[in-house]
Amino acid sequence: MALQEKGRTLNRVGGWLGSLLCAVACGPAGAAAIGADLAAYLERCDKDYSDQVQMLGSRWSGPGYHSTVLPGTWVHATRPSLDYALALLKRNAPADADRAARIIRKVVSLQDADPSSRTYGIWPWLLEEPLAKMSPPDWNWADFCGAALAEMLVDHPAKVPEDLKALVRTSLGHAARAIMKRNVGPGYTNIAIMGGGVTAAAGEILGDAAMLDYGRARLRKMVEHTAYHGSFNEYNSPTYTMVALREAERALRLVRDAASRQAAESLRRTAWQIIADSFNPGTHQWAGPHSRAYSDTISARMVKDLAAQCPSDLAPRFKALPQDPLQLRRTFIRGELPEKSIIGTTWHTAGACLGSVNHAMLWTQRRPLIAYWKGEGEDVVVLRLRFLHDGRDFASMAVATAQEGGRALSVFYPLKNHGDWHPSLDRPKDGAFGAADLCVRYELRGKGATAERLEAGRFVLAAGGRRAVIHTVAGRFDGRPVEWQEGKDKEAVFVDGICYRGEKKVFDFRTGPEVAIAAAMEILRAGETPAAQRPVLAEAGGGAVAAAWDGGGAAKLSVSTAGVAGD
Repeated sequence: MALQEKGRTLNRVGGWLGSLLCAVACGPAGAAAIGADLAAYLERCDKDYSDQVQMLGSRWSGPGYHSTVLPGTWVHATRPSLDYALALLKRNAPADADRAARIIRKVVSLQDADPSSRTYGIWPWLLEEPLAKMSPPDWNWADFCGAALAEMLVDHPAKVPEDLKALVRTSLGHAARAIMKRNVGPGYTNIAIMGGGVTAAAGEILGDAAMLDYGRARLRKMVEHTAYHGSFNEYNSPTYTMVALREAERALRLVRDAASRQAAESLRRTAWQIIADSFNPGTHQWAGPHSRAYSDTISARMVKDLAAQCPSDLAPRFKALPQDPLQLRRTFIRGELPEKSIIGTTWHTAGACLGSVNHAMLWTQRRPLIAYWKGEGEDVVVLRLRFLHDGRDFASMAVATAQEGGRALSVFYPLKNHGDWHPSLDRPKDGAFGAADLCVRYELRGKGATAERLEAGRFVLAAGGRRAVIHTVAGRFDGRPVEWQEGKDKEAVFVDGICYRGEKKVFDFRTGPEVAIAAAMEILRAGETPAAQRPVLAEAGGGAVAAAWDGGGAAKLSVSTAGVAGD
């Protein structure tokens, strides 16, 4: 379910395309890998190509917004079709160029080419759902599809018929002008970089000096913004740090302008440093916190690619920690006041890691607290903190967390003017949500995972050679006591802080329900003794709450919802 069309598309194309983008750096060995990736990718795509429709077909699995097409519907998607055409041009087997031309011609025809239109320059996601029927259209498609068109014109101009080449140039111009009109700021990391690269490339391809100037300035602004904040604002995202990396690399391949290339190289290096700092060699996972993620783990293939493609000076970091334990505190978004900054803590040790962010909403893509450790055999155990509305992640709740080492203390609070599944696209006009079930959830997935209740409001979630001890405290939600209990389903074991469970009831988030919920957690090896103290929850004034916890040793933690934001 859940935002998987974009994620699956990225993963499907990312193997060969990601390798292609680093081909120059990888040399002959990289070229061999690219050939294998490309062949496997095209073998899969060839089976789904429809010569009648002249696009790739697939079963739809959408995010629950932008598209209203029902899951399981057979559809033909624009962006994957263009990526397939680009791959055909790369392979260049007999008839590949002809098929690619048919696909390109068809997809270009689906772009809104009316400069007076609200959706000028963009494409629908699907042939079966025109822009007028999307809810709402996705303006990022000017960037994603424009990038593929620019690459075709730079890398494969001789393989595209002249009449089609003229259409592609015109289409790229529409996309670039849409990007310029929208003018995404540098806080939208992956699109800011992608759009800068597309407009710079389009400016050179089309001989449009103003377009090139815009792309160059956008990339430079992105570098300055990142330096000011200390990281990408789409912080530590396994999905979108990789998109940022690949788009910086694509700009280096497509754009000749020296200043644009200098900015792209700076962004490429920043992305690699983020990846290296977050990689946990013992678990082969991307340690949290994650601003945006489409799954809780990265694949073995991705791990292999990262180790093979990383800059040589960072290669040791993918093999071993520089020290054990290793704790990093990173500023991701620098606020005007210290309490408004978004700061992440990442703790690494051999075979385990824990990451958290000081405050964040709990929507489906966010991982404000997530841990990994080695389980049985090759299994990786995942611990994740969530807030669920009728079984789905809820974007109108947020969490503030303080962490030291493998211990973290969290308090929860409501957000006004936010959505349900998405932060904004499904926001109710009256600010009210109907719910039959609302709960905090500490969730553990791994082979042999178990959940156990201890004494005095403590619970254990265990798998492999480690366990997470959850320390709870009596809390309130909308005037009701929060009940903590352990449970399990087919996929995970968990500890739930039940805020409401019963007949469907309406909760008004315009003023925000009264919320006073806190819990602490610690990751322990088998045989290690849990902290003796439970968290203490107190009022902090102005409707805010605060919590404190003596987790033992240096882990004397305190956290408050006073003055925090929900991003």
